[in-house]
Amino acid sequence: FIPSPPATRPVNAHAQLRQIVKEPYLVIKPTCILRVLCCAVVRKMPFSPKSVFSPLPRTKRATSVVLHGDPKGRNVLYTVGRSVIIRDLENSGEADVYTQHSVEATVACYSPSGFYIASGDVSGKIRIWDTTQKEHILKYEYQPIAGAIKDIAWSPDSKRIAVCGEGREKFGHVFLWDSGSSVGEIMGHSKFINSIDYRPSRPFRVATGGEDNKVCWFEGPPFRYKNTFTEHTRFVNCVRFSPDGALLCSVSSDGKAVVYDGSTGDTKGCLGGDKAHNGGIYAVSWGVCVVW
Repeated sequence: FIPSPPATRPVNAHAQLRQIVKEPYLVIKPTCILRVLCCAVVRKMPFSPKSVFSPLPRTKRATSVVLHGDPKGRNVLYTVGRSVIIRDLENSGEADVYTQHSVEATVACYSPSGFYIASGDVSGKIRIWDTTQKEHILKYEYQPIAGAIKDIAWSPDSKRIAVCGEGREKFGHVFLWDSGSSVGEIMGHSKFINSIDYRPSRPFRVATGGEDNKVCWFEGPPFRYKNTFTEHTRFVNCVRFSPDGALLCSVSSDGKAVVYDGSTGDTKGCLGGDKAHNGGIYAVSWGVCVVW
């Protein structure tokens, strides 16, 4: 006669192992014994991470993935699910992961000083956290808009932050990083704003590109709406100032890449003639040396 196993639920791997030793007549599969033994041994072993191999960004059809880098050019920054990935460009096994967002993270951006990262999520929250320590201590948290954050830009002195996205009452905001106080209004768009950038040199400017096919121009601080450019016929997916602030480029789903004067906003021309690409363009980035 072989008695059936007791109905009590084992608390952990050690309890299961003791049960096997005390009741040798129990009918237990060898694989179960091996699994329990492995669990018992593993629980006693000390662990320390050797390498972190980060996943690639998740992609969605007809949606751009915003990538940012650190000021020294060593890491690339992007989001996956609720995590922010800091990935070493030379060694893929050297990655750091920030996991403090409670909902899906959408974009992250280094401050020009390199000491902080601002990351946004689908709820409209911005978290500003430290990059110099492994704990990534939270410095500030704000909610500038009531919808998903799509892009973030810092001022060159790391004191102001411009954000845009899918808000309800407004689609963008500019605020002080250490208090959340407003330093301008982002207006002029009738639909969601996909991209925003802060001119890295004086006089300071902010440019935005939205799903209403418009590029809007703001001067400040405090930033006020100045002008709208309508060269694009489809969604404007990305706007970026050149490193010296002399030029601005906007790219769109219509395949155009339009270049503007970085100080006045005057249109300079289009890259590649009428269309720079046969399909839609979702991102643009400038090289260190700008020649126009």
